[in-house]
Amino acid sequence: MTVGPTVAGGLKLVPETEHDWMLLIGIAGDSDSDLAGRLAGLMDEDSMWDEIVAPELTEEFSKQRIAVVKEVLKAREEEEDIHIVKSNAEFWYGALNQARLALEDKYKFGASEEVDPEVFEDSSARAAYFRNNFYSHVQGMLLQYVMIDY
Repeated sequence: MTVGPTVAGGLKLVPETEHDWMLLIGIAGDSDSDLAGRLAGLMDEDSMWDEIVAPELTEEFSKQRIAVVKEVLKAREEEEDIHIVKSNAEFWYGALNQARLALEDKYKFGASEEVDPEVFEDSSARAAYFRNNFYSHVQGMLLQYVMIDY
């Protein structure tokens, strides 16, 4: 897959293989966790997190995942590249962030510079590690080229 900035200030993802498409569709699967619930453990009991904040976060996280999957499936069906522009960048950034947090929670990778992917005995952990790095890279490019205000 090729990922790069566009002259118009967006980001273009060019899936080249079936695996690339599955990676992009898989963002939703990787991010499907109870992130709002896990964050609740960090809040004090008086914050009303469970009653007010968690339901709103859960809804927002779901919207992000759905928006990304819809865009990927539409692009795949129409055999087009994926263009992330300012208006949809927050959905992408949020879904990628959810996926990274969920993968970290599941596999406990730690700081990327301290991880040697060769030590993963479990091939699913190794694949998750590389997906995590890809998601992080795309997030960085979103921040650098799309979400920044000049």
